[in-house]
Amino acid sequence: MKPAAAVLFFNMAIIFLLGSCAGAPTGRTTALQEAADEGDIRVIEELISEDSDVDSRDKEGRTALHHAAISGNILITAALLNAGASPDIQDKSGRVPLHYAVLSCNPDLTAMLLAADADPFIADKNDETPLDMAVESGCEEVEQTINSSL
Repeated sequence: MKPAAAVLFFNMAIIFLLGSCAGAPTGRTTALQEAADEGDIRVIEELISEDSDVDSRDKEGRTALHHAAISGNILITAALLNAGASPDIQDKSGRVPLHYAVLSCNPDLTAMLLAADADPFIADKNDETPLDMAVESGCEEVEQTINSSL
């Protein structure tokens, strides 16, 4: 077996082994959340095809969609939303993925989450909504994106 084929086979074997328990925590995050952090769309797609729980939470209450939003990965975010991930799950700080898209001043990610019916009026534990954060941060393009969705 050639080295590249061996690596691909090894990666797919790991994905297969993780597939049935991809929603089960492996320490502090699930395999799906780790793949979202790493930006590995192939692993995300494989885990989704294995019926992973896209809304399982880590110890901070974050889902894979939170992780994708934090990393600003639009491709991973789209895959998770298409798989039925909820855009309005709050983590332990009360934040939804939209809060993190706004914090990174990412208008494209913000628009994608809003198109998936993310609620821009969900307040975190500091009583701040994504719109509040956009206004406070001075990220005008994100603020306009949210306002145009209302």
